[in-house]
Amino acid sequence: MKTLLNMKTFLASLLLIFGFQALAQAQSGQLSGTIKDQKKTPLPYSNVVIYDQADSSMITGTVTDESGKFSLKLKLDQQFYAKISAVGFNNYFSRPFKLTTTSPELKLDEIILMEDVQVMDAVEVKALRPQVVMEADKMVVSVEGTAMAAGTTAYEVLEKSPGVFLDQDGNIQLNGKAGVLVMIDGRRTYLSATDLQNMLQGMSADNIKNIEIINNPSAKYDAEGNSGIINITLKKNTMVGMNGSVNAGYRYNEMQNYNAGVQLNYKKDKWNSFLNADFSERGRVRDAKFYREVEQTSGVRTIFDQDAKELNARTIPSLRAGTDYDINDKHSIGVMVNFYGQDVYHDFDFISELNQDGEMFEIESDNNMEYKFLNAQGNLHYTYKLDTNGTKLTTDFNYIQLTNDGNSSFVNRYFYNGDTSPSEIERLETNNPFSYDIYSAQVDFEKKLFPKVKLEAGLKASSVISDNNLQFYEIEESGKNLDETRSNHFIYTENIFATYTSFSGAINEKITYKAGLRAENTVSKGELLTTNQVNKRDYLNFFPSFFLQHKVSDAYQVNYNYSRRIDRPQYSDLNPFILYLDPYTWAQGNPNLQPQYTHSVSVTQTFMGKYNLVLNYGLTKDFIAEIPLQNPEDGTTVFKESNVDDQLSYSATAVVPLQPFKWWAVNANFTAFYQEFSTIINNKNEIKEATTGMAQIGNTFMLPKDFKLELNGDYRSNTVWGLYSIEAQWGLDFAVKKSFMDKKLEASLSFSDIFRTRKFKGSANFQGNINEINQYFGQQSVGISLRYRFSKGEDFKSNQRNTNLDELNRAGG
Repeated sequence: MKTLLNMKTFLASLLLIFGFQALAQAQSGQLSGTIKDQKKTPLPYSNVVIYDQADSSMITGTVTDESGKFSLKLKLDQQFYAKISAVGFNNYFSRPFKLTTTSPELKLDEIILMEDVQVMDAVEVKALRPQVVMEADKMVVSVEGTAMAAGTTAYEVLEKSPGVFLDQDGNIQLNGKAGVLVMIDGRRTYLSATDLQNMLQGMSADNIKNIEIINNPSAKYDAEGNSGIINITLKKNTMVGMNGSVNAGYRYNEMQNYNAGVQLNYKKDKWNSFLNADFSERGRVRDAKFYREVEQTSGVRTIFDQDAKELNARTIPSLRAGTDYDINDKHSIGVMVNFYGQDVYHDFDFISELNQDGEMFEIESDNNMEYKFLNAQGNLHYTYKLDTNGTKLTTDFNYIQLTNDGNSSFVNRYFYNGDTSPSEIERLETNNPFSYDIYSAQVDFEKKLFPKVKLEAGLKASSVISDNNLQFYEIEESGKNLDETRSNHFIYTENIFATYTSFSGAINEKITYKAGLRAENTVSKGELLTTNQVNKRDYLNFFPSFFLQHKVSDAYQVNYNYSRRIDRPQYSDLNPFILYLDPYTWAQGNPNLQPQYTHSVSVTQTFMGKYNLVLNYGLTKDFIAEIPLQNPEDGTTVFKESNVDDQLSYSATAVVPLQPFKWWAVNANFTAFYQEFSTIINNKNEIKEATTGMAQIGNTFMLPKDFKLELNGDYRSNTVWGLYSIEAQWGLDFAVKKSFMDKKLEASLSFSDIFRTRKFKGSANFQGNINEINQYFGQQSVGISLRYRFSKGEDFKSNQRNTNLDELNRAGG
């Protein structure tokens, strides 16, 4: 009944938003002009973006035609200015202008763009683009065109971004905090941390344009993600006609890795379509050592000393296709589908030496998993521009289906008293199919209410249905016997209804603001059919956000941001089943797990237009972390996600771009953060704290003959995570890239983690029980990559431009 009431509220609010369409629309005039280069040659497909003179907010935009001409409609009696841009040319800003009833049409004087070219020793070299750019509400990391991206994966590029590093399980953290919401082209992936990691490892970095790091998102974004949002922006079609590229690569990291792909784009008249198809064979090797000491109630101390080897081989096909159609100047519609699959073979073998009060024996564990995973997504989007003053209505409808059909086998061989043949053999199997059906609908509305005030409002509804049926078997001579104590069938449903409103504008010529409030109502039900255990939740939360930008002078600008965020538990973590690891170790879900909430404050200072200092503060209540719970009765260890109390963090990030010479650019990023974890277990308090430093320095060398060299290094000092203390690590990467055939063919050679130093070492000592982890995920590799770009009927070089106006994870598995 409550869900029905929520849906009625949602529909009523939807009608209110559509009611905004009844607002009066002002008369409009027309602006036109012609764009040329220094040789008076027309520049087709240049960007023309119109901004409001009062608050510099974007109003509309277009691109020039084949003759370099443009024309667009604008509201009368309002001050505007235009920004003209094209790849390879300096930006041009027009003088302020206004269309009136007496002069409704304005034709700008012929605009000449100056080439952005530097000459070095008679060799023409393009100006080096900053790899990291700080914008008002986000940090943008450029990926497109870098040698380091060629032949690598999205996961590897992501972990080299400022403030990003990985925990002991390979999960993504930002500025020392987990709970990152990862989006692709502004849309949620709806994947668990493990599946997200696998997907990014299967995605070619060659297809990425840039990575946006948003520490404090506005009310328009989902409140999920206590440390912020990472948005991966893929390359867009930037050419008229048929164009695209083909690529292939090989990489060795103790395993053979292959990848190949094709990207096709077709743009003509009102249609803009694309198709990206990729196929890869990816492998990962992990070498690990685990050490544990458990004090049993009887006084016996059990010591575990384990060596492990993991081989993970994945066959990954993916297909992404879509088309957009401009019905007219006001209406456009589009569809997109995305299919991403994995055929996985996962082998994780342990050799465990146990010492129980001086009595020693050994266990050899062979763990094997095979599964097929499919992520199918469909999106329908529609845009309605109500007037030429930036009023528009956009809608998005999404359907995602995640399926996984997998089987695992566990073989444990016990060796006592130094025997060379096993005294006992234990065989276990699991069958663990699961599926998720995810539906979401979103409506966003934008309108300028007053000359200096802009309104944004929206609604979103999402529904998740998951089904996880784990069957656990003991294999004996008599056959396969179902172990009902370790089997379970778990069904989880969740509905989230959200609405937001925000206002932005200018207080004066130097100060702008944006304030918003988002409300999210969550209704969920977790049902363990095996034991008839039911957990229901119904909670409403409000998430305010505030942004203030102050341009103190041309040389100094400061931004103040605040937001409240939430991290709901992953669906699988709410399932109280037991996931077997070895005879003395397993993981277990926690149906009583609560969401964690974070207050985040950041201050961003920009000096001389290019140097940035970002200060962050975060306080997380009911922080979720994996806790190793050791049973003193039998010496076993259960890894369980729990609300461990609070996390307090401070961080400072400095972005320092340098260019010692015309041919050498340096992008240096330095981050320092303090973390404090307060944990209460068994009525005993444990506080872990550390101050951590991170440095990432990228060097790009533009050399004659179209050679580009990149040398990147990173370092992270000691840190903490939950109960774990984590040791320092560092790494060095090198890549070289060469262009051929009038820059249509690119070849690259890359070396990652040259000195094999990105090792994870962590330890926890709680109430006398010790856990130590030492592992390496096989980052060291060498790879080669080729990419050939083609176009039909258009000159490839001259038609490059950006028609994508930049101004314009939790589902479990």
